[in-house]
Amino acid sequence: MFNPIELRHKLHRIPELAFEEYKTKALLMQCLTDILNGERARAFEIYEFQQSTGILVSYANGQTEHGYKLFRADMDALPSDEATECGFTSEHPGLMHACGHDVHMAVLMGLIHRVYEYQPKNNLLFLFQPAEEGKGGAQSIISEQVLQKYPIREVFALHVASELPIGTISSKAGIFFGIPQEFDVQFHGKASHVAFPQHGINALDCGISFYTKIKQAIAKLNSDERIIFHVGKMQSGKIRNIIADECALEGTHRTLSKTMWATVNGLIEEHAKQVAEAYKAKAEINFLGTYDPVVNNAQLEAKLHHLCDRDGYRYIEAKTEMTGEDFGFFTSMYPGLLFWLGSGSNYPLHSGSFFPKDECIEVGISVMWALAQS
Repeated sequence: MFNPIELRHKLHRIPELAFEEYKTKALLMQCLTDILNGERARAFEIYEFQQSTGILVSYANGQTEHGYKLFRADMDALPSDEATECGFTSEHPGLMHACGHDVHMAVLMGLIHRVYEYQPKNNLLFLFQPAEEGKGGAQSIISEQVLQKYPIREVFALHVASELPIGTISSKAGIFFGIPQEFDVQFHGKASHVAFPQHGINALDCGISFYTKIKQAIAKLNSDERIIFHVGKMQSGKIRNIIADECALEGTHRTLSKTMWATVNGLIEEHAKQVAEAYKAKAEINFLGTYDPVVNNAQLEAKLHHLCDRDGYRYIEAKTEMTGEDFGFFTSMYPGLLFWLGSGSNYPLHSGSFFPKDECIEVGISVMWALAQS
């Protein structure tokens, strides 16, 4: 007998990093084999992605012209030491499901089991997606051109939330999550003894000048849009009496529109090159992971609100968050909806102490089931 809580416990013990979810996939495949083992399994098909550990389950029991609804759960974990003492803690040292993806997968498998049991007259897709945590998992899935074979009309996902009680759902229409952009800026100078600065090019001065100028430029942007710009790490030099020949800055910025995202990226490039030219150094700029914004369809958000009221769940209007979620790549392609699922945890996401309570799983399944039938 399938038990989503037992599955969550097993998944929580075997956290794996992006694109390395091999044990996770094997467990999910075994669970699918156990669930889809009778006459009613004829409506289901399982596809294993070739470029990743992703799994797509299709269920066809409705009219073709009605299209498909897609439900997605992410699979990867984080490089974090667990501090939950939950009784089924991580067996992989230094790795933990600190973002609740174990719960997401258990909810999605619970939804598959419910669909198998009740055989609704719908066409549904269930996606277990790897590598949500900044490694391009959604893009990998999309690039394989498998989803595009289905007439998808709506996409759904949930995310466990800290500091929301069990039985609470929260979302909003429009932009829900923003656009994160990670970047590295490295200045290459020339080392020399501090007594002879004329023979060197001070890369540390370049880094300080760049940081000062880019912060001033961001502050001067005439925009009503929220912007976060942050350099979290700056590293330079090897010896106290040697002029630094290298300076590296690692940062991130968060915006709400592609236009502002491009503007901030342009400012980073512009000021890095200006500083390098002024100091006769060289600048190297690398833009790393980024997501599309998560944009919730207004009609789907209204439907979620109605279903929560109908089924006795508390619904709270959410705020736009400056976090990122690669589900945004799906909402850029299809009408979609992402919502917070109250987890009962008082610790923040990505904390070693973050632990959603098992009771939130049944709430997630019930809400997703309502959306699947609506």
